[in-house]
Amino acid sequence: MKYGRIGQTAWNRSIRKQLHTIRDEVILSPSPQNACGGIRYMAPETDHGSSEEETEETVFLWADVRVSGNSPNIGYYAILQAAGELAAQGICMTGVSVRVLLPPGSEEEDLKELAAGIEEACRRMEIQVSSIQGEVTSAVTICTVFVSGAGAGEKKALPAACPLDGGEILLCGYVGLEGTLRILDEAEDELETRFVPSFLAQTKELRRELVIPDQLLRATDARGRIRAIRQIGSGGILAALWDLAEELDTGFEADLSAMALRQETVEICEFYRLNPYQMTSAGSFLIVTEHGDAVLDVLEKAGARAGRLGVIKAHRARVISSGEEIRYLDRPAPDELEVWMSGRQFGRK
Repeated sequence: MKYGRIGQTAWNRSIRKQLHTIRDEVILSPSPQNACGGIRYMAPETDHGSSEEETEETVFLWADVRVSGNSPNIGYYAILQAAGELAAQGICMTGVSVRVLLPPGSEEEDLKELAAGIEEACRRMEIQVSSIQGEVTSAVTICTVFVSGAGAGEKKALPAACPLDGGEILLCGYVGLEGTLRILDEAEDELETRFVPSFLAQTKELRRELVIPDQLLRATDARGRIRAIRQIGSGGILAALWDLAEELDTGFEADLSAMALRQETVEICEFYRLNPYQMTSAGSFLIVTEHGDAVLDVLEKAGARAGRLGVIKAHRARVISSGEEIRYLDRPAPDELEVWMSGRQFGRK
């Protein structure tokens, strides 16, 4: 198989066809695009006078995330990504279970710094660590953090995830920003040979531009405004657009020039010859809505950068335009950050 995320064809052929057990309580079916799982729970009625309309169905959702790297900040990004996956479902993450795998030769100080990064993310997003375990194992060659975050809410909060011909696609956040920050974490010494200290210090400050769940959930409070939300994870915005179209079983037209990029991302990606449109961008989201003005207004008031990216189309074509040039979106490519890190670790190209 190719390096990176398992492709849709292989996933359908080798995973989906092996899954046959069905339970009524499970509300999210497995898919190559979905990092969340969920179950429903209907509390028993205690008031004989209450009607069915008054009884709300509670759902419990969780998101599973894996982040690897040599930086102590990877725990922060694992929490951010998991919380973002749940927020995209309209659920606030309240608790998180963490497992840290350290390669042989790691020091206790490494674990301490990772735990501090995890707590920083939890403090900022008001999440509690419910379990955290660590072990040193030859199964990994760089530190790897696994996160399973959970939250509960009303079933009606979940997105409709239905096609909306003519509906707008909004981009909340910046393309490739998470990947940019993680590259700086991993290779600051190298980047110092190219960029002045003030540029790198300014880039570090961009972490505040990553959209946190509270900002996104403000736009989803009135769920009728939103048809679908997808966090821009592995494979970048191009993969996220593909996954969104697969989820909605539709096409779209998107404008490349509307894919907001920070100049810092452009500079660092040029230094390493990376494509920012194919680089992980957790903390940034695609939103499908028929109420673009209202959603943009809410996000702006929440302090989250957002803008119009394109429109949903009933046809199956997935079109990216750049001026007069038009191209059709290919299946997702391997994530540029993962390929970059693999190349540094194993000498792969």
